[in-house]
Parts: sequence; structure tokens; C-alpha cells
Amino acid sequence: MQPVSRGIIRQEKKKLRSSRYLIFSTQTEYFGSTDEYTILTFDARGVGWTGGGWDSYNSHEWALDFLELLDYLDWVRNVHSVGHSAGGQALMKALLLNTIPNRFQSASLLNTTTGGLRPLIGPWTIVSNLFVKDPHEQMKRLLRINYTENWLRSRPDDDVSFDTNFDKILARTQDRNSRNRPQSTGSMISQAIASLRHWVSEKDLAIIKKSGVPMLVVSNSWDNFAYLSHSEYLNAKLEPWKFVVFDDTGHNVPSARYNELNKLFEEFWKHAETGHALEQQ
Repeated sequence: MQPVSRGIIRQEKKKLRSSRYLIFSTQTEYFGSTDEYTILTFDARGVGWTGGGWDSYNSHEWALDFLELLDYLDWVRNVHSVGHSAGGQALMKALLLNTIPNRFQSASLLNTTTGGLRPLIGPWTIVSNLFVKDPHEQMKRLLRINYTENWLRSRPDDDVSFDTNFDKILARTQDRNSRNRPQSTGSMISQAIASLRHWVSEKDLAIIKKSGVPMLVVSNSWDNFAYLSHSEYLNAKLEPWKFVVFDDTGHNVPSARYNELNKLFEEFWKHAETGHALEQQ
């Protein structure tokens, strides 16, 4: 067993701004500051500094990109994988496509779905943003569909320089966007179509469960991109170590409930590492 466990966090002409760049920033800062974990985040096709435009890819290709990156880095053991939203879709596919035994020490599926019908307001807001000229207004509209109004109006517990969480997330996203590359219309639409085409069958979930990889499923009670019932279905079929539902959060649980989620990851990963070590004896 390698001495350092591996943490994988799956992140994500009219130019569009996205709030998704900040989703896992608190996790990378928190776990990256320790000597126990090495954190890897990466941009999917057409996002950030990864190339891509109009394409017909789907979550299968996303998963292959993910696995090829792990192969390139020689990350073949002790990987704690985390997939949020479309990243969770890619992670499910990666668990099915992976051919290296014991590569994944655990898998966490956050605010994601196996496929099927989704809430309309999330995709509609993203598409309608194509016709909003002001990037500042684009971002404000995206924040309001990714977090609850109550949370956005609340005072931040980690930065007293801002009056509300809305002000904090908006400022940090604008700062990140100033150092990033805007997503093109083609890549945004291709990514949305890939997510909508995603499908993992009940038989596929049985294969994932049989693999023995410890699972964690996280959701929330209010989401404009995936229904709570989607995570309840994952819970029923995968029988994870824990199924956690956050209230008053929204789709972006990692950035809204980072303290609770970081502690949950720590507990889950220790559980997975201990169980894996016992199996090796």
C-alpha cells in the first residue's frame, strides 16, 4: 500500500461564465494542506484550460478521459474518488470501465443521477444565459439556481469581510474567472447534451456494488439539476456506507456545506482505508 492516499475531485462566439470552478476549492485547500492526501482536480473537455468545443462526447468519454489521466499519473491504487453532478456521472462510468484492481479505495457520488428526467430550471437558466449580455448578470443568475436563497442571504461563517454568502461566492467566482478562460458556446452545449444523454442501468449499479468499492452518496433537499429521488435510487441500489441529505443548501453542496462535508469525507475515507487494510491481511 502506498503511504499517501490519493484524493480525486472531479470538477468541472459568446463567452459564458460558470460558478462551478469554485465548487471544490475548499476541499482542495483543506485536504491539500495536510501531508496525508495528494489532491488532483482537473477540467473536463471544453472547461477551463482543457481544450474542446462542439463535440458529440458523452459520460463514457468523460470517464475514459478521467481514467487516462490516472494512468498517465500512475495513480493505480488508493484513490479516493469524488464526483459531483456531471462529475458523478463520469465517476459511475469510470467505476464500470476501470480494469485495474484496487485502484479505487472509495467513491463518493454527490448531487448526481443515473439519468432520466431532470429539473428544467437549471438547464433552462444555462441556455437562456446565452442571451444575457452582461457577464455579471450571468453569474448572478447561475448562483441563484445553485444555492438556496436563504443560504445566499446568510452571513458567511468563514469570511467576515462579506455581508452575505452571495457576495462572497460572487466575488470569489469573479476572481477565479479573471484568471480562467471563458467557456465557449459549443463546449457548454456539448457538455449539457453529454450530461442529458447519460445513463447507468440497474444492472450497471449492481456491477458497481459487486466491485466492493466503498460508496458514499450525498444529496440535498432542494436542487435545480438533480432530484433527491435520484440519490435515493442510488442509495437503494448501491447500499452505500452512508446516505447524507443536506437541507437549505442547493446543488453545490461542496461549497455551501464544506465544513460538514470535509468531516464526512475524513470519516468515510478512514473507514474505507481501514476496511481495505483488513481485506489485505
